[in-house]
Amino acid sequence: MALAVVLFLGISHLAVAEDVASPSSSPGAPNANPAKVDEKNLDDLLNMAEKDIGKLGDVRVENSSGPSNSVSSPNDTLNSTNTDFSKATSTGDLLKEMPSVSGRRLSGINVDPRVRGYNSSQLNASANGMTQRRSIQDIDSLMSQIDPGVIQDITVIDGPYTSLYGPGFAFITADLFAPKRYDHPEIHSSTFFNYGSNGQVLYGRENIMGGGKDWGVYASYGVRTGNDYRAGGASDFSVPSSFEKWDGMLSMSFDLNAFSRIEFDMLHTEMNNVEMPGIIYDLNNSTNNQYNLRYIIQEDPNGPKQLVLQSWHQETLFFGDASRVSKQESFYQEFIAETPADHGYPRPANTLSKGYSVSTGVRGLRTFGEADGPQWTVGADWRRFEQRYLERDVDVHGVETYNGSVFGVPQTRTDDVGVLTNLELPASERLSFTLGGRVDYSSTWLNADDPIITLSPSGYEAGFNMPNYTLGMAYAMAKLKLTDHDTLSIGNGFAMRSPDPAELYSMEPFVPVCRFGNSFVDGLSTLKPEKNWQFDLGITSQRGRFRYGARGFYTTIWDYIESIPYYTSAPNNSTHYLGRNFSGFSSDERGDIGLPSENGDICQAGYKSYNLPLATMAGGDLFGEYEIRKGLSIFGCMSYVHGESVHPYHMVLDASKVNSIAVPNGGAEPLPNMYPFNGRVSLRVSDPEKDKWGTEFTARLVDSQHEVANSLGELPSPAFSVFDLSGYYRVRKNLRVSLSLENLLNTYYYEPGSLVILNQNGVPCFIPEPGFTAILGIDGKF
Repeated sequence: MALAVVLFLGISHLAVAEDVASPSSSPGAPNANPAKVDEKNLDDLLNMAEKDIGKLGDVRVENSSGPSNSVSSPNDTLNSTNTDFSKATSTGDLLKEMPSVSGRRLSGINVDPRVRGYNSSQLNASANGMTQRRSIQDIDSLMSQIDPGVIQDITVIDGPYTSLYGPGFAFITADLFAPKRYDHPEIHSSTFFNYGSNGQVLYGRENIMGGGKDWGVYASYGVRTGNDYRAGGASDFSVPSSFEKWDGMLSMSFDLNAFSRIEFDMLHTEMNNVEMPGIIYDLNNSTNNQYNLRYIIQEDPNGPKQLVLQSWHQETLFFGDASRVSKQESFYQEFIAETPADHGYPRPANTLSKGYSVSTGVRGLRTFGEADGPQWTVGADWRRFEQRYLERDVDVHGVETYNGSVFGVPQTRTDDVGVLTNLELPASERLSFTLGGRVDYSSTWLNADDPIITLSPSGYEAGFNMPNYTLGMAYAMAKLKLTDHDTLSIGNGFAMRSPDPAELYSMEPFVPVCRFGNSFVDGLSTLKPEKNWQFDLGITSQRGRFRYGARGFYTTIWDYIESIPYYTSAPNNSTHYLGRNFSGFSSDERGDIGLPSENGDICQAGYKSYNLPLATMAGGDLFGEYEIRKGLSIFGCMSYVHGESVHPYHMVLDASKVNSIAVPNGGAEPLPNMYPFNGRVSLRVSDPEKDKWGTEFTARLVDSQHEVANSLGELPSPAFSVFDLSGYYRVRKNLRVSLSLENLLNTYYYEPGSLVILNQNGVPCFIPEPGFTAILGIDGKF
């Protein structure tokens, strides 16, 4: 009903719009419709079309990515114009440039992002308004199907401060490159190529854009390949991380009249032969297709979009196995170590996987108001997410082990219908407010005849509940200009999110919990939705050549969904290099006690999804930039997040091994996977007049992390420092060469959250990051 109302408002608005004077372009520039009256430049309208209406709910202030920009926040938005996206191998890798974002490397082509302390299940990601979801936890991440080469800009909203994209505790929104308009039919192209010495990483991209007075087309094609990279330090350790990836995008835009247009996006991404160190298997193939259709009405090129009607569909198919020699040597043979003496089953020699995920949705947004005045947006949306993931184990003869059991996530579906509102209210020249919220109804469905359920030898332990949830969101923000130099921002938000299919219905798939890829997780179909309340306070200042700011936040999450200790199984022998400890697990469910492998590195740990009563997170970031003189500046930022579980739990099986009982461990402990205190300092030197050249030296500093979830068996990580040097030179106006020297000192280090593999000596270690790497790039525009 709500969507029908939005459609009616849009149709009635279109009828009125036909009688309004048509905006036009000024001569000589690439404009949307130079033939129409009024001297307005419709290229501005198209530039605004690239900025999704979702920015209305963004709590951030302006970005500071270079010395010429106004410093207001620590890179909440990255723009391809002033940030080099080419060095990032994935969008997750790119997001790590923002102080509030950390990431865990899953492969040479994928980094799973976390915003502040929020994990992937708590984040909401979108590209051109299309919802982006994970296929499964250890396969990809929220934005892995969107290559950095097709992104115009990307924004992180660090809390529940937008209602326009569905439920979530924090948001990642990407605007992809969009077609432009020209006075006369024109066609242009740009070419980019770079090469990374460590891992022989090749990246090439070709972009073609063209258009006329009332139409535009943008096409892009990219290829990435890489081999195993060499870790830092004096060792000869090569991390098995080769990959092949290619992607293509076609975007088209057509004006229906002076105020309305149709936009269509089509994306295809294919990844092949991706080695995933520390994961149970490698990815042989993953294929993703996305389709996006938008109808937009926008009277004022400098104002909001009055109407957005959108529909999208995307699907991902994938399969993989553990047959590669590198997988067997670096992970499989040691970490998958059950023998007939352990459980009476033949020892698995290979794991086979396949699955799919499908995301479909529609939304309608109607905005009232003008560019510089109050703006009120109302809308409705519907999203459906379908998922299935199957994992089988076979012995050396190809015969299925575990009596033919299938593990993973059974066929399941989630539907979410929501209505939303967002109000931008400038109260005065110094004070403005943003108010908004949404209400959602979420329902789930489970195929009880799926083999994952019917072939489970000990019973399907997640349960068969198919819950329905009513979810709410509300937020209020204020921005006050205290003086001509200082601006204060305050935000307060409440949001709920429903459990995802893996949290509800998983049946012992191997997933990298607490840094070990041989961990396995059971879902719980009676989970309650998480409820999050967040408070933010920030101040920014600009005083001449010195610009700086600080932000802090505090979050309380009720019914926090966490994987809590369940049981362990272990081989008869193991190693003890990393200091693992399962004391937080119930002694009745530990299969490693009394064995030589007790608390060993290669023990397998089982977990189960559960609602913890309460969790809290607090932290913030500082940032500043000083322009020493024109063309010379220094920039620095630092961030910290502390997460705490007020009541950690562990699970105890009952006699039937179908149900389980959660038992509190007592006290409180840190939440898992929290990134430690970290910072970055950059010295930038450039040609301020002609932008002929520029160089930047960066030092990245990460503290040790000892605030770990001991009850889960999580291990700490040491501190490290990494230094990079990069620069560019414009050979011609349209031709640029660049060189980046990363990890200048060839430091051996690994990120907090890094997974475990065996090194060249057969010793368990955390996956090290690449050593010294030289990246040479060439790009040209024609």
